[in-house]
Amino acid sequence: MIKPNTSARRRLAQGVSVVAVLASSAAPALAQDSTADEADAQGGIATIVVTATKRSEDLQKVPIAISAITGDELAARGITDTSDLMGSLPNLQVTSAYSETQPNFSLRGVGVANEFSAATASPVGVYVDEVYQSFRASHGQQLYDLERVEVLRGPQGTLFGRNTTGGAINFITRKPSLSGASGYMTVGYGNFNRVFAEGALDATIVDDVFGVRIAGTYVDADGYTFNPTLNQNFAETNSVAGRITFLVEPSPDFSITLKLHGARANPRQDLPYGIGYLEGRTDAAGYSRFAPRPELGGRTLRRNEIQADTAGRYFTDSYGATLTVEGRINDDLTLTSIMGYDEATFRLSPFDCDGSPNDVCAIRYFSESQNLNFDTRLSFDDGGPFKLILGAYYGEDSIDTVNEPDFFGFLRPLLQGFGVPGQFNNIPIAVGNSLGTLPAFALDPTLAITDPGFCAPVVINPNAFFDARSLIAFNADVAATNSAGGTAIQAACAAAGAPPFGPILARQEFTITRPSFAVYGEGKLEITDKLALTVGLRYTWDDVRLSNASSVLFDLSGQNAFASLVPFQFPLNGTPGRVNADEITGELTGRAILSYEPNDDVLLYASYSRGYRAGTFNALAYQDISQVYFVDPEKVNAYEAGFKSQFANNTIQLNGAAFYYDYTGQQIAQIIGATSFLRSADGRLFGGEAELIWQPNDLIRFDAAAGYLNSKYTGNAVDPNDPTALTLNINGNDFPNAPELTFNAGLELTPLDDGRNKLMIRGDARYMGRYFFDPFGDYGQDPCDQPVAGSNVLLATPELACGNPSYWLFDARVTYTRDNFSVSAWGRNLTNKFYYVYGLNLNAFFQDYLTRGAPRTYGVEASFRF
Repeated sequence: MIKPNTSARRRLAQGVSVVAVLASSAAPALAQDSTADEADAQGGIATIVVTATKRSEDLQKVPIAISAITGDELAARGITDTSDLMGSLPNLQVTSAYSETQPNFSLRGVGVANEFSAATASPVGVYVDEVYQSFRASHGQQLYDLERVEVLRGPQGTLFGRNTTGGAINFITRKPSLSGASGYMTVGYGNFNRVFAEGALDATIVDDVFGVRIAGTYVDADGYTFNPTLNQNFAETNSVAGRITFLVEPSPDFSITLKLHGARANPRQDLPYGIGYLEGRTDAAGYSRFAPRPELGGRTLRRNEIQADTAGRYFTDSYGATLTVEGRINDDLTLTSIMGYDEATFRLSPFDCDGSPNDVCAIRYFSESQNLNFDTRLSFDDGGPFKLILGAYYGEDSIDTVNEPDFFGFLRPLLQGFGVPGQFNNIPIAVGNSLGTLPAFALDPTLAITDPGFCAPVVINPNAFFDARSLIAFNADVAATNSAGGTAIQAACAAAGAPPFGPILARQEFTITRPSFAVYGEGKLEITDKLALTVGLRYTWDDVRLSNASSVLFDLSGQNAFASLVPFQFPLNGTPGRVNADEITGELTGRAILSYEPNDDVLLYASYSRGYRAGTFNALAYQDISQVYFVDPEKVNAYEAGFKSQFANNTIQLNGAAFYYDYTGQQIAQIIGATSFLRSADGRLFGGEAELIWQPNDLIRFDAAAGYLNSKYTGNAVDPNDPTALTLNINGNDFPNAPELTFNAGLELTPLDDGRNKLMIRGDARYMGRYFFDPFGDYGQDPCDQPVAGSNVLLATPELACGNPSYWLFDARVTYTRDNFSVSAWGRNLTNKFYYVYGLNLNAFFQDYLTRGAPRTYGVEASFRF
């Protein structure tokens, strides 16, 4: 039995108060305003109306691969935030380096791969009520009071436009009903002291003319990861969100919708699992989470424990407004204009990126975003065989970023303890303009350690500040001994007068601004009553501007900036310089779809589509001006054939699709040293998916979906001397986050429904096949858990190089409803499966970074509606 403690009762009261202010009283989401036409169901499968083609259409009549989950289904499956969508639909993955914050969506293997910058746009377009959400940190939203979620797989380069090479996800909120008053309130409590409250109030001010809907949600939960170093729980949930929507329909032919919204989250960060790949699975500081820890009484860490010397909060704050105006000009023409503006803040300070009690890797992130969108379209439909949409789009988003990398901080007290002064500035930036001196043995491998000139200084740049002899000696010792404790070469260099290297503390600033303009059109011609052709084109102009970019480096004390890295200036006198760059690109995208309906229950289609993701700058580069470069747009040519069908008197629905993608210039990240490099990679992928619903009567419903992917990088060159090119061969490797097989199934039973009492039982199973976290596959390690030939040191841990193992997750929910009141018991990940959802190679620290999926959670909820 779950017993709330005093703190939880207080948080529950706070949550109810917050939602009550936003939404007054109310009714359960699973009984309100469903988009499914229940009247048509009558024991069969209900119709779902979608707007994926910018028109309201039956999902089964839309000739593209689209899945839709209604608000009822979201509640029945216990899906409350975007991360819960992971594995719920075919070929959809949701991963994140930052837990529920900044989710990375991947559709059919197309996503942001292992890239983690808040300034990088996702290739899966995220929309809320058709307004594009450019800032990835705002994608981690709570799913509350929704009409439905539409997931469009495949490039959407015509009606949705840029940054949709993988597809588009549109979250559609509920609007005022313009009829009477209604509402709901749901409160819940679960393990980890999870307190949940959600509600909505729908009020009609003037019948059929003016209405208001207010909705809100509040979630607060303790963390499921314990940090014994700080004696605190991490991986918390803490969020509150609300919206108010006004709808005015002065006539049946004209409507105005104004939505105001805001959200805030401030949980303690989800700590990373830092796994070293030196001897004993240690990292650069000699730490292993698998070794007995004296400070823990000689025991090893439990799997829910991570020792971290520092950790912060994932703070996100967003607010904005959307105005939609729609009017019928005449019987044939409808004009729709959508305007959206939002602002968001993302702060993670400090962020521990090594998962150890040593100060090895920490970063302080801060970004602010402003996002403006205008989309206007004219729709023609005279009831005849030809339909047409013409439109224009303008959007502009700006992201201001300040990052503070803080690496190898454990060296600071060590050096200060040896009397090294605070002005010491031999900071290990071993690239470009900063690298000044090398050891002789690095240039002449024939030198023996006993030779007098073995570690003699060789100056290659007299204007630089870094003497790299100690750093190269450290790496050479590690390579020779597979341990951070080897000292022979370091001792030889120390005897030769090589200065030690210190910690890296830098401050990076930049602004990315992305104006975008597009014109588009799509027409559909019904050649016969069964055969139709749809053709659409869109031309997009993108201007990507990098402005006020700078990067400065601090001395050992951490107080004095002694060098500017971007642009390079040493010694630094006065204000550092700034870098500005601008790239303009344009691209024609579109699609052609041939669809055929042999009867009312079957739709066949074949299509070609072209998608486009805007180029960008290597925004996280901070060590040298050579790292600041533009990455060209990525493009995909997609070929698809599919079918949609209903049979057995509308009790069975089966949809399927097969596809082939030719991919050019996918934007991926490669971590080299302590810097992230954005690269371009080519490849191909093919696969298929199927979705099944069986609902023979009102007492039983079975749904299932399966996805298959075969992805491979091809034709990519390797050039270690080009800072913009890959330095590892990825040809033949899988795309990241692209499991070969995915599967999900759910069974929903209603053993009792007498019109007043209703009992519903639902169980769900999700399977995620083995996949890789990044494009580098096994890193050349064969077998994948052993170093490459001729080396003693791994390039990646088995957790990355061997792929993320496949896993199953099981969920369940039981709901009893009587009149307007219902109670539910639910559980997710019932077997308490431990699994990772994200991995990143941090070779500068001889470790990999991994984040886990949520453990078993369960709870109870109570709802009231009117």
